[in-house]
Amino acid sequence: MAPPLLECCDLSCGYPGHAVLSQIDIQVVTGETVVLLGPNGSGKSTLLKSVCKTLSPISGHINLGGRDLASMGHREAATRVGYVPQDEVFRFEFSVREVVTMGRLPLSDSLWDTPEDAKAAEDAMAEADCLHLQDRSVMELSGGEKQRVLIARAIAQGAPLMVLDEPTAHLDVEHQLVVARLARKLAAQGRATVVAIHDLNLATLVGDRAVLIHEGKVGIDAPTEEVLRSPLLDEVYRVRFNRTALASGRLAVFPEAV
Repeated sequence: MAPPLLECCDLSCGYPGHAVLSQIDIQVVTGETVVLLGPNGSGKSTLLKSVCKTLSPISGHINLGGRDLASMGHREAATRVGYVPQDEVFRFEFSVREVVTMGRLPLSDSLWDTPEDAKAAEDAMAEADCLHLQDRSVMELSGGEKQRVLIARAIAQGAPLMVLDEPTAHLDVEHQLVVARLARKLAAQGRATVVAIHDLNLATLVGDRAVLIHEGKVGIDAPTEEVLRSPLLDEVYRVRFNRTALASGRLAVFPEAV
């Protein structure tokens, strides 16, 4: 088995005076897509922010490609991790093309965009299905359009690890499926992807493996369908789920009506 691209070792993370997660041990290898599951407030975003170096761990270690994240500057970390936040407020009238090209900044030694930067941005917009928006102002976009632009910006970074925090939250059904396929495609192209997701029925489309957060720790780390079948899922989400095998063979879960 290949050495892990991402390794969280006995990780505790959160905010001053408040640890949200503790004793987190997760490994992700190149070519793998891992889904993070858990209800609101469970710590999924906190974990992703720690992996992206926007939040410092309280204790433990995060290794990227065998190196301790703490030893890296923010610029170097940005060449190794592409981050798609849940939301981002744009305050300036940048075009979509300009915002996506900003993903190239960690790789640049110049004030000016290179032809390689332009090509990477164009390819990323095509991948995220927002190339037709390239000349639009980001201030004019819908929530779903903006989310696809944020995904394109992260793709343009070219980082070996992609972390996406609720990337389907503002998307219509068609583009939810686009993002699900894209997460797998990025992994197949030689990256690793970690995706926090709310929609349990998208989880099996996004990743073959899932990590369910329970009471600030890893409750279960297993193949996605195994996690969805686990009684712990009902306990974590505080509902009773009905499980159904679809005609495609894929498992679907539905909360039982009260």
